[in-house]
Amino acid sequence: EECSEAVGAALKAGYRLIDTAQIYGNEKEVGAALKASGVPREEVFVTTKIWRSSHGYDRCKASFKKSLRALGLEYVDMVLIHWPGCKTGWPLKKGTTCPPDWTPAMRQETYRCLEELVGEGTVRYIGVSNYTVRHLKELLPNAKVKPHVLQCEFHPRLVQTELLKFCTEHGIIFQAYSSLGSGESPTAHEEMMGLPAVTDAAAAHEVSAAQVLLKWAVQKGCYVLPKSKTPARMATNRQLDGFELTADEMARIDECNEDRYVTWKGVDRESVE
Repeated sequence: EECSEAVGAALKAGYRLIDTAQIYGNEKEVGAALKASGVPREEVFVTTKIWRSSHGYDRCKASFKKSLRALGLEYVDMVLIHWPGCKTGWPLKKGTTCPPDWTPAMRQETYRCLEELVGEGTVRYIGVSNYTVRHLKELLPNAKVKPHVLQCEFHPRLVQTELLKFCTEHGIIFQAYSSLGSGESPTAHEEMMGLPAVTDAAAAHEVSAAQVLLKWAVQKGCYVLPKSKTPARMATNRQLDGFELTADEMARIDECNEDRYVTWKGVDRESVE
């Protein structure tokens, strides 16, 4: 119910991109909220993601069909590979993986499945999430359909300069998540909001710290995915056109970088084989 209300409020506030994933367990609610909103389907861009336990051509195909049924849609605007590696850890036994026959080459088969879904017309665009430059360099030479989007964590503690540059050079949209911190880390949100470089810029432009963080990411060249279930914050997060951060303000925020992830238990994506 909370998910349906949040999606409905976002659509009412003017948002037209809804980002979900199999692992979020809310695809059914997203689809229901979209239908209940009265907003024409063609006006809303829906993204979902293939979970890491579904790597491999056949598993990916079955997994996508399940998502399509849950969403109650005839097509999905974009599907991403959620993670470059396989599922490990709880609830699996120590030392085991899902898929059990996992090899790094399997993600190429997962991507091949997404390419075929584009050809079938059930998916319009495809991409990847949490990939590094190394993962992208492995993918691109064999890709028949270039990934349209890379979705990655991006905030002042993780200024992904090399990755953003690579995407820009190869025409891949860099979609930033957790730009305001993450609920996975109990302190990340407050830490980002309280950075002196951020609060000083917020005071100078008479805007919120959240608006500064989002504007910084946009000016860096990212497309941001602000997450909120509060209608008032949804509205505020869209109000980014009335100010511009100066070069000095941008540089001060850049200097907060620690190359530190706050999602996925802080796992460095480069460590994913």
